[in-house]
Amino acid sequence: MSSTEQVENEGKRKRPGGRSAGVVSAVYAATLEILEEGGYERLELPEVAARAGVNKTTVYRRWPTKAELVLDISLLRMEQEVPLPDTGTLHGDLSSLLIAVHAALASPLIAGLIQAAITQNRDVEMIKRMRAEFWATRFAVSGQLVERAVERGELPPGTSPRQFLELASSPLFFRGVITGEVFSQAEITEIARRTILAFSSP
Repeated sequence: MSSTEQVENEGKRKRPGGRSAGVVSAVYAATLEILEEGGYERLELPEVAARAGVNKTTVYRRWPTKAELVLDISLLRMEQEVPLPDTGTLHGDLSSLLIAVHAALASPLIAGLIQAAITQNRDVEMIKRMRAEFWATRFAVSGQLVERAVERGELPPGTSPRQFLELASSPLFFRGVITGEVFSQAEITEIARRTILAFSSP
């Protein structure tokens, strides 16, 4: 299955409408507010419900755990904040994508998702599923960038989108998650250049 088909399948996830959309929007806003105030450890579903002005059973019915709530919002926000660039060149596309990912990693929401994956050992299988769904979505969307580059002759046929994007994004996650340091825009564009060189060299 191509990355485009995977994205289309992901797009079939139900989007709420009407009153349900209002509830979801309020819950999302309350969740982000709490994450910004105190991080993932501070987040509790009853408080989310109270701030959103909805019954807590409504929250628990849709999101049984706070990790699932953070995942749901993260998927939506990554779609909005890390769109697939189309600059006409692989270097331009990859640089734009990495700059957006770098900015997203600094947000309380993505930090909460990462913390959930690291700390929630009591529900390992759910965390594995959560992490797999999040990255499957991102790799499916970003994989189109590689497919276009292959069509333009900028990358050789058979280039693995996953391996390409893992190599490009790994430095961002190392600094964002491990050391807490940031990259300059010039450094990010250099990462993009070196990644392309690694995959285009014979």
